[in-house]
Amino acid sequence: MADYSKLSDAELMALVEPKAAAPDYSKMSDADLLKLVGPQASTPEPQQTYDAMGNPTGMTAAAPVTAGMSYGDQMANVGRTIDKGVRMAANGATFGLADKFAGGMDALTGRAGSYDEGVKAQRAQTESIREDAPGLALAAEAAGGALTGTGLIKSGLTLAGRMGPTLLGRSLGYGLEGAAYGGAHGTGNTYSDKASDYLENAKTGAATGFGVGAVLPVAGTAAGGAYRAGAAFLGPRVEEAGRGASAMLRAAAQADEAGMRALPQMGSDAMLVDAGPAMLGLGQGAGTGTGEGRSRLVEALINRDKNTGSRLANVLDENLGPASRPSQVEAGLAQARQDLGPQYEAVIANAGPVDTRELAAQLYHIAHVERGPAQRAAQQVRNMLDGPPRLNAAPHARPPLEDDPGVLLNTRQAIDGMLTTEADPNAIRVLTQARNAVDDELARAVPGLKDVDARFAEFSRQSEGLQRGSQVFDTGKTAIRPADLTDELATAAQPQGTMVGPSAGPARVRQGARAEIDRIVGTSVNDLNALERKLGTPQDWNAQKMATVFGDAPTARVAKALLDNRAFRDSYQKIVQNSQTAQRMQSAQAMEGSPGGNVRADATMTGIGLKALNMIAKAISGASSASTKDEIGRVLATQGPDVQRVAQSLLQSAQQTGNYSRAIARVLSSPNWIGASTPAAGRR
Repeated sequence: MADYSKLSDAELMALVEPKAAAPDYSKMSDADLLKLVGPQASTPEPQQTYDAMGNPTGMTAAAPVTAGMSYGDQMANVGRTIDKGVRMAANGATFGLADKFAGGMDALTGRAGSYDEGVKAQRAQTESIREDAPGLALAAEAAGGALTGTGLIKSGLTLAGRMGPTLLGRSLGYGLEGAAYGGAHGTGNTYSDKASDYLENAKTGAATGFGVGAVLPVAGTAAGGAYRAGAAFLGPRVEEAGRGASAMLRAAAQADEAGMRALPQMGSDAMLVDAGPAMLGLGQGAGTGTGEGRSRLVEALINRDKNTGSRLANVLDENLGPASRPSQVEAGLAQARQDLGPQYEAVIANAGPVDTRELAAQLYHIAHVERGPAQRAAQQVRNMLDGPPRLNAAPHARPPLEDDPGVLLNTRQAIDGMLTTEADPNAIRVLTQARNAVDDELARAVPGLKDVDARFAEFSRQSEGLQRGSQVFDTGKTAIRPADLTDELATAAQPQGTMVGPSAGPARVRQGARAEIDRIVGTSVNDLNALERKLGTPQDWNAQKMATVFGDAPTARVAKALLDNRAFRDSYQKIVQNSQTAQRMQSAQAMEGSPGGNVRADATMTGIGLKALNMIAKAISGASSASTKDEIGRVLATQGPDVQRVAQSLLQSAQQTGNYSRAIARVLSSPNWIGASTPAAGRR
């Protein structure tokens, strides 16, 4: 029989028609040939196509598709699609073992004659899905692998992040985990009777997984670094500064974020250079310039430092009250005591004679018993009670006792004077006894005297309080303990004698302490470190005693002012006074982008702050060093309310840049990618 499959259409037509009547078929079109063979087949009209749910897609096809699919058919179609996705996801999640498990179940339930037949049938279905819908298969299998990786990570079964914070450690951890996933997938997706095939596929999958895992941290770090480098050129400009200067200011603001946010609490005199070591490093670099920016920055720092004393004085006045001159206060108290003289004269004038016989007998007995200074003291007081001698009295006769209450009052005052100069303890004891006895007799004989005494004693206690306040911040062996000061203030407030209401003694203690603080600040304003140690250290006794006298809140505000002004002084010294030449030159090199301009981080706070400059120093190597310094100097010289505005702008810009960089690094270096990428890599 002839092989008609190799004949052309024209040759076939020649066989079915007589040769004589046969036209020249080689010159006829396909449509004419079809007409000769039989009725012309009608070409179907293009028909609308529909998706799995029976909805029109907007595309047409030559073959008609049934529109208006029944709900049952729609659900069946959807179910088949879901079943395919679940099958592929299960393979990815089980390292390729899902087909083998399903084949084994088919063999157990009788759906397959043997395990091998069941596995082959399941494997054929999986491969069919990969051929018919490769996109769905790849996505579902990757999703299954990602779920497995995520689950293991959440369960703590992961090496990602456990090999140390360094890039090498993280790459090693990610790589080892990727190797484990890849090896498992390579083994699970092997369908062979040879053990060597399993081993080979496991090795290949492990190698691929290790490469995928190890590169993830590197990719994240590289992407973040690339973004930051790009931000140096593409980031927003700050306060009309150039791209390079703006990038450096943003980097420093990000490094000193806490200090930048705390600038409003430092008052209206705060400047950006006070925010932290990174900003201070920029200020040191700008201070080496020669343009307007350097002049404005230096001038602002000099003027601010000149006002340190007045600024601290205002803080003290606002929180502790104005300071007084102790000499003037004491002069006023002495005058107040002296002004009580007429009142004493008035009560004495209205009193009657006093009987001092019993008092004289007591003093005579004491003088007879005591010896030494105590005996002499008793004899002196006894002699003060005698009046003028009688006329025509015997040479050795004792004068009569004085009955004038004024004499007894003067005797008491004389005893007070003796007590201030006496050093012998026994003499002091005798004088105290004598004084109490005289005072008791005066209280009986002179009505109203104790009221005047109470007023005199109150003024005396106030003088003592003023003196005690000046000693509050003494150091050494004479220092007052905070607990003792608390007890003294509580006792000093209690009224004494016939006085009603609390004493003003504690108020005088505060007045004396306030004057002493004013003296300390005035003599230590050029050494703010020493001043802060003396008054502003919470753990120190002086700070605790200051809180006892003035209250916790005012003391905390004063301590904060001392700390802030010390930071102001530090900025002034390190930028203006050239006290850290090495650090200043390093900052200048960073701005210039010179070959040696990668700032080395040393152990000083300034060196630590300069780390923020390293990542963009080379990025601005083409910028003009003079203009960069000038631009940064102008921005750093900002003062007053504008500081908060500039700081906020810098933080927002730095935060946005940092968020983008961190987001890129997190996504690209996420360990979840290990499980998602190894199914395809491990399949053989």
